[in-house]
Amino acid sequence: YEGTAWETTPMEIANYISKFLAKRLIVAKVDGELFDAMRPLEASCKLEFLDFSSEEGKKVYWHSSAHVLGEACEQHFGCNLCNDLTAEDMSYCDISIPKSFDRSVSQTDFSPLNILAKKIIIQKQRFEQLTVTKEQLLHMFSYNKYKVQLIQSKVPDNTSTTVYRCGPLIDLCRGPHVPTTGNITSFA
Repeated sequence: YEGTAWETTPMEIANYISKFLAKRLIVAKVDGELFDAMRPLEASCKLEFLDFSSEEGKKVYWHSSAHVLGEACEQHFGCNLCNDLTAEDMSYCDISIPKSFDRSVSQTDFSPLNILAKKIIIQKQRFEQLTVTKEQLLHMFSYNKYKVQLIQSKVPDNTSTTVYRCGPLIDLCRGPHVPTTGNITSFA
């Protein structure tokens, strides 16, 4: 396959090879490094396609699921995300719920969160990587003391880092992610 630098994505190549391969694609590996399947390739490279059967594919899948959960939590609770985390076969978020929510999280929140997550998945929101300066990050997340603390402690001055946008959610993240929320086929 003859691609064009900064235009051709791993997903396009996977589609060229096989629709079945493209449908199963979770993440690419470019020259040995995990790489978003929808992100344009930068130069000639060794390209691998990973699906859920690989350990790396599973980790990316569960991490992307954590972003879906984070978006659902923000919508349902009006909360601030602290961290999104993944374990071997699950995802979860640390959240800070505003005092205005006026009650504790309970079993009754699971169904609304699941409904919101399923809506997010049906929307097939694309995971998009953005590079942002530390100053921009501090401004962007000024409403969230947990993100500000993380940015101040982890991002060196006068540098940039990445965030991922997925629908209305923008979160600090190195990625990579599944191509869209529609690739998450199991949530509850």
